[in-house]
Amino acid sequence: MPTPGQTRAIGTICRILGKHGDAHMRLVLSTLAETKNNQGLLTETSLWAVSDLVLSCSEWIESDLSSWYEAWDAIPLGHILWHVQELSGKSHMRHALAGAVYLMLVYYSKGKKADKEISYSFLRRVQKAEGDLSAQQLGRQEAIEIGKEFLEVKSSMSRGEWLPWVREKAGFSYGTVQRYMRMAREAEAVAA
Repeated sequence: MPTPGQTRAIGTICRILGKHGDAHMRLVLSTLAETKNNQGLLTETSLWAVSDLVLSCSEWIESDLSSWYEAWDAIPLGHILWHVQELSGKSHMRHALAGAVYLMLVYYSKGKKADKEISYSFLRRVQKAEGDLSAQQLGRQEAIEIGKEFLEVKSSMSRGEWLPWVREKAGFSYGTVQRYMRMAREAEAVAA
């Protein structure tokens, strides 16, 4: 049995080396061998998954290698690999491991991601399917709530007090106050 930092996956190392070159292979091995608690995980699956992630995150690695290693230090790779083995025979473990580790890398990297730009239309579809409000809808909800508060304040005042109160205390222009109150009235009418 190999000790930490050693591997039996020599064939895998040779295939990755032949496909992507010496510098790439050094980075794959250093990612596994020089980060916390990953030295014993030089398996075929982990080597290929790390190779895929190195290719996908090359801009991040080139711009800030230390944060790449810091993110890997925080990842419980052994635990993830153990869970990924449950998918053996149903899914490619290399791809499942790369996906699970990538999710953790994004979490621990404070926003650094793969080189590929993504479309946020998919995220909006997910939000819609899950009933989450978009930023625009959240803004509308907040405006309605503020409008309700304005309506309450206005109803508690006598006729000449409202306009001076708006100028001095509302924190919004008179036009915005009117718009928020109109939105609140419309929302109440729809709810009724």
